[in-house]
Amino acid sequence: MKKTNVILAIVISIFIVSAIAILVIAVGNNKEKEKIPVDVDFAALSSEIKDSTSFDRTKLQEITIEELETEFGIQKDWIKQVIGEKPYVNVTSSMYVIIEVTDGNVENVVNALKIYGDSYDEMWKDYLTEEYELVKNRQIGSKGNYVYFVVCDYPQNIVDLIK
Repeated sequence: MKKTNVILAIVISIFIVSAIAILVIAVGNNKEKEKIPVDVDFAALSSEIKDSTSFDRTKLQEITIEELETEFGIQKDWIKQVIGEKPYVNVTSSMYVIIEVTDGNVENVVNALKIYGDSYDEMWKDYLTEEYELVKNRQIGSKGNYVYFVVCDYPQNIVDLIK
């Protein structure tokens, strides 16, 4: 009888440990996953950014695909479309660029933006202290096939608009 109780205790222990493991895995998989955008309406996104941010548009100009190639080091064939604004003159560091990238080129574009970010950092580090703080806190990343580079007081707000 004693042997049966020991075996029963072992089986129950294994069952309890298994149930706890399954519960932990289920709860871990239930966490909200980052939503990857499928088709972003760039016109609507541009309007949302203009309506919900306080960029001084008199100091900014639109970023073109040609500028992405010449200034940012991003090849044209990596780009489907782009929206963004950069400083017209260096009195503000605030800027943003959101790029829909061709398949397989997200890493290439992110790396090019990181290199550009480092040069942007160098440009501002000995200039205007407040503006340099914004540059240091820039956001560079991707959501699906959309890559972003944002320098401003509230970069995460712009990143959150990419849905």
